[in-house]
Amino acid sequence: MLDIPFQVETVPADQAETALKALIDAEDGVSPILLGDRDVFSTEWAEYVDVFENPATILAEARALDANRWFANRRTRRETRTVDLGATHRAQAWLTRMVQLPSAALNLPLRMVKGLVRTPKSTETEAPEDQLVVNLRSQLAELEAAGEGTEAELAEIREVIAEIKAGVDGGLFPDPVDYVTPRRGGDMAAGLVKTSEPWESAAWLQHGAYAICAPKAVFVAHCRWLWLENGARLITASTDHVGFQMERPIASLIEAAEVMRRFELLGAIEINGDLIGSDGKSLVGAERLWVWWD
Repeated sequence: MLDIPFQVETVPADQAETALKALIDAEDGVSPILLGDRDVFSTEWAEYVDVFENPATILAEARALDANRWFANRRTRRETRTVDLGATHRAQAWLTRMVQLPSAALNLPLRMVKGLVRTPKSTETEAPEDQLVVNLRSQLAELEAAGEGTEAELAEIREVIAEIKAGVDGGLFPDPVDYVTPRRGGDMAAGLVKTSEPWESAAWLQHGAYAICAPKAVFVAHCRWLWLENGARLITASTDHVGFQMERPIASLIEAAEVMRRFELLGAIEINGDLIGSDGKSLVGAERLWVWWD
């Protein structure tokens, strides 16, 4: 098993936001990355990192790389913004992943969903019961029949179903910090990566799909571009996502389309509430980006 090559500190899970801000403010020359449950992160690192590449070498390659030219010379599989996915479609795509198996509904924090579900400002007639609601009710019935989950957890699932049935407006996607916050247990892991600039932490994060889908130096150069363009700071990472906090949020659909295009070339599937190929409107003005790889 390869040792984790940076300091990992334990922070209170129920104070993740406060802890993240304190670490950013207090740690000079260190970029904090929330990594979720410490045992899960350690297991994922052991399973996915067979060879840890030298971050200094990756950073040197990233600095020498003309990211704009690299991305300009490569075409995506399809034109960006040619597919318009409705909010219910996006909700179904994300929540279906959550409930593929009965146990999965209890392993992910449903509060990532609650609060991000938006109901229409006015609804004259009851929203039709779509396949998403049917699927969730079926999964709930399985959980109840199997005797899995506490009554509080089952009640929370029922509440989510009710909110979705009432209508979804503006997409459905998790906040990056909520995404890595453990549902059970009081602690979570924060990686403290020594850097001169926040984007450099990407060279150390080698346990995720993003480190497999594209050359590591290109991924790091892209993080550098996002930092220079938008003040995008890496704040979360797991095997299937990275999260960014945006000092200067994306201001237009044109900018959003380019960000989505570049992430598509890095193998990403979804950003915030938009699958690759959609219009990217959930990126515009967003203070955080949740970027997901399948």
